[in-house]
Formats: sequence, structure tokens, C-alpha cells
Amino acid sequence: MFNGLRLSKVPGVCPVIRQLKRIFGILVFFSTFSPVGLYAGGPILVDTDGSGQAILWKNGVIHYNLESGTAAKLGKLSNEEAVALVRELFDDWKNITINGVSTVSLTFVEGASLGSVDASNMNQHFTYCPPDKTCPGESAPFNSGSARTGESPILFDDDGSMTDAVQGVGASQSILGFAGPRVVESIGGTMYITEGQAILNGKFIDNVTSSSNPEVTVEQFKGAIIHELFHFMGGDHTQVNLSSAAKYLRGDKSEKDAIPTMLPLFVDGEAQLTPHFDDKVSISSLYPSAAFSSSFCRVEGTVFESDSTTQLQGVNVIASRDDDPLGEDTSSVSGVLYTGKGENCKAHAGRYILSGLTPGKTYSVKYEKISSGFTGGSSIEPCDPPQSGFEAKTLPGTFSCSAGGSVITAGTSASSEIVTTKTTTTTTGGDNQAVSSSAGGCSLLL
Repeated sequence: MFNGLRLSKVPGVCPVIRQLKRIFGILVFFSTFSPVGLYAGGPILVDTDGSGQAILWKNGVIHYNLESGTAAKLGKLSNEEAVALVRELFDDWKNITINGVSTVSLTFVEGASLGSVDASNMNQHFTYCPPDKTCPGESAPFNSGSARTGESPILFDDDGSMTDAVQGVGASQSILGFAGPRVVESIGGTMYITEGQAILNGKFIDNVTSSSNPEVTVEQFKGAIIHELFHFMGGDHTQVNLSSAAKYLRGDKSEKDAIPTMLPLFVDGEAQLTPHFDDKVSISSLYPSAAFSSSFCRVEGTVFESDSTTQLQGVNVIASRDDDPLGEDTSSVSGVLYTGKGENCKAHAGRYILSGLTPGKTYSVKYEKISSGFTGGSSIEPCDPPQSGFEAKTLPGTFSCSAGGSVITAGTSASSEIVTTKTTTTTTGGDNQAVSSSAGGCSLLL
């Protein structure tokens, strides 16, 4: 038995718009268990009805609103300390550098204070579907609360009562926090996130430890919340160095620094508080600075079925720097950006882009399946359940570039085009036509 956390779907959060499979990421704690475009960790929302592009905050300007007042505490943290924690973690994403280059363009705008919010007045700020009700249709997506208010609330749940209100009685014993976009709108023909929301569960840092009130350190808690704030900004999960996480869960912590913040497996909050290279490339790809594109290279290619013609969605492609394969590796899931409706993972979109590669360094490229355990709110776009029916493989030779801004389409022994052993696009599971009424996620790996 091992200590750890995992992200998975938890019922009770309604969808906002069609084609948005997961609205909230929910981080869940459990004490013991058995482990079983230009985007790296890509967007959580894609405009599949229109442009096929990621839905993000316009111009990288993220709006949020916080509580204020002495009653607005977060466990043992005062309001001032809780506010500082959120600001700090947003700044950690904003201040990302790769090889000394500032690669992210984000602006955070803290709006008017919400005052003190608790379970008795949270409906004035937070939008959700209570767990004992059924979410209505798209025209009226929420039973409680009101979106489209211009607020993007991040609420401090001092005693777990707001978490229980949204996720069900007792949920506060396992859910550390949840966050995500709540409103997307068309502006000038482009879809943008215009509101987000989050609840941080201070019950986990209230200096009380019991069977019904587990405790984590503030640093571990911050490792959970930085993950959730990435969802708030529109970012998805990612999968690199899954074997390093498995090692940790078996008791070998020698590769803990290789575990990404956005892996759908929350293993060590303190270690995952520091974004891994893959996390850095992810946020830089979603909200890039000018220097990100001009200073680094990218591998572009397409993944196909065995017929070399049919494009294949949902294949995890990874570039690893040969002299630092765990410290500098990044992923891209084929076909994450696509248009149209259809059965799960049948869009015949196989494009992938591996960004953030350092000129003058050599990289190996491999492809693999997304873990079959990463489903629901733990899933990695665009397939849920994950794509299957092919074998993992490393492409022969290496890939490199000599100058930033270069697009790499061929290596020393192979092109970036990938032909898998997949012979059919048939997969099990649902489809991507509409979100489930149980959207949301990050729960425990059992």
C-alpha cells in the first residue's frame, strides 16, 4: 500500500458548453491505495464545433476574484496568507523560464473582492449542479448559482462545507480542491474562456488529523493547488515519466523530480509543486511569449494507422533529450486539435507538435499509449477512454536543429511521420459529441 493522489472524474459538476468534455479538475486525497497544435500538455477545451483550436483566456489575461475579511480563512491560513498563496502559485506559472528564457506571456487581473463566502452564500458566486439533482439541458446548464456574472471566484473553503455542497456529503474528506473554466464565449468569431472558478479545501490544512479529517502540509497542499490553477487557465493533463511515478509508489523516490505537476497522478505534492520541463513547455505552448517560438525548435508530424493513410488520434508522442531524458522530455497527444463530431477517438486527426526543444541538442522520439487508468476527469484529451490497439515504439535515430524557430520533420534515420500497428479506429467507450453530466475530475487511483 502506498500514499498518493490521483485525478479522476467526480460526479456533480455540470457542463457549460457542448464539446467541452471536462470542465473541472478535482484533486482528491486518500491515505492508502494500490497503484495500478503547439501543445505539450494541451488545452482542456477545444472548439470542435468551429475552428478546431484551443479555447483559452483572450490574450493570456486571466481574471480571478478572491475572498476577503478575517472570516475568509483557509484552514490554518489567515485570509492574507490564503490570498498570498494563490497569487504566488499564479506567479509560478507566469514566471516560467526554459534555459533562462522567459517563455510565458500571462497577465493576472485580480478583480473586486468577494467578501467572505461560505456554504450559506456560495450560490451568489459559484456555479454548480448539486449532487442530489440532475443537471438540466444546455439552455440552462446549472441548478445552483449563476455564471456569466463577470466574476471568476476562487473560494476559500475553511471547513470543507462548500466542497460537500458541490461534491456531496463527506467529499471534503478526500477532495483538496477543484478548478476550471465555467464560461466560454465567442468574441469576434473566436471562442475564449471568460470566467473560471475554483474551491480550495482548507480542511486539509486545519491542524486537525483524524479518520474523517486528513491533514497534509501546506507545501503538499500547494502542489495540489498549482495543478488546479493550470486547469483554471484552460490546461489539460499530460503523461511523461509515468515509470518515475510508479517507482515512487514502490518506495523508490530517486526520480521524484521527473514527475510532472500535470500528470494525472498526484504523487508527491512538494516535488510536483515545481513544474517539470513538460509542464513548462505546456504552459508556454498555451500562452507563449515571442521568445518561446524564436528560441526553441519543434518536431512536427502525423501519426497514422498501419495503412499509412488513416490518421490516428490519441497517441502520446514524447521527445526526450538524449543527455537528460528524465529532466528534459515533453509530450504531445496526436489529434488533440480537431473539428467535428463523432465516436470517441475517430476524428482521423493525427497531427502532433513537440515544442520547446533546445537547438544543438539531440532528442529521441517515441510514442506510447495513454495509461488505461486515465479516464473521466483523469483523461488526457482527446480520447476517453484512451486509444489502444498499437504497440509503443522509439523512432530510429535522433532529431535535432541548429537554430531556434526551426521545424524538424526528419531525423538522422527516420521522418517525424509515425506509422503505428493500429489496424482499426474502433475503441470502446463514449463519444465526444457532448459533455457528460458528471464532468469534472481528479479522483483517487484505487
